[in-house]
Amino acid sequence: MPLGKMKIASLTCVVGFLICQFFAGKVNAAGLKDTAITLPSGVVISFTHIPAGIFRMGSPQTEPGRDADEGPQHEVVISRPFYLGTYEVTQEEWMAVMDSNLATFQLLPDAPSRAMESVSWNDCQVFISRLNKLGKGHFRLPTEAEWEYACRAGSATVYHWGDTMMANGTSDYTWANSKSGTAPQPVGRKLPNAMGLYDMSGNVWEWCSDWYGPYPGQVQRDPRGPESGNAKVFRGGSWYDFYLTHRSANRHRHEPQGRYAAVGLRLVWEPWKNE
Repeated sequence: MPLGKMKIASLTCVVGFLICQFFAGKVNAAGLKDTAITLPSGVVISFTHIPAGIFRMGSPQTEPGRDADEGPQHEVVISRPFYLGTYEVTQEEWMAVMDSNLATFQLLPDAPSRAMESVSWNDCQVFISRLNKLGKGHFRLPTEAEWEYACRAGSATVYHWGDTMMANGTSDYTWANSKSGTAPQPVGRKLPNAMGLYDMSGNVWEWCSDWYGPYPGQVQRDPRGPESGNAKVFRGGSWYDFYLTHRSANRHRHEPQGRYAAVGLRLVWEPWKNE
């Protein structure tokens, strides 16, 4: 085959692949693979199907605002698909399970639809334990690797939508300090990422299941973090924080008993399991 035709054929394959990936994401975002569960109170929690895949976890040394604990960058295999909350857990969803509300911002307008916050990692385990007794499958927090994989949604950029924010620090995708109304917002008010997940950057930080620790330098398959530690990881940045913390690779941690008005959660649901 002549060189020119080979280049055109190769380009056609690449474009075809990208189109397939684009529509696969749109199918997912449109809900064709997604589902929801209804709690006994009638409150609905929506979940998005996340396919298995491979990605580069962490950030390159040249990334603006990078922290040392974001490296070394390493390849991670997510070997099994899973369901991740389409939205962060809301105050309404929390109260439907716990019959109480720990949120700092529970008196604001639209409070039930705002992201739940001021819950510790330990509080989240109690919430999840009660969910798991409903016979609707198995719930848990995402691993740190699952979280970053879902957040990036196929991207390798600083943020899941690109490398920069819009002018004057505004964004179509994230709530951050000075643009958030100084409080967590009702979920789903910004644009979703390519997997159809809302508020993966900003609004509230989201607890992960992992103990905080350094990254390994080699390929990892379904990593779950260190076996023990002093602090649990949370991800995504919040309404309180400025934009560099909203980068897809950014990590933070606190002791599991700590409660913070900028930290909440998002659930993984495994319908094929029951406690």
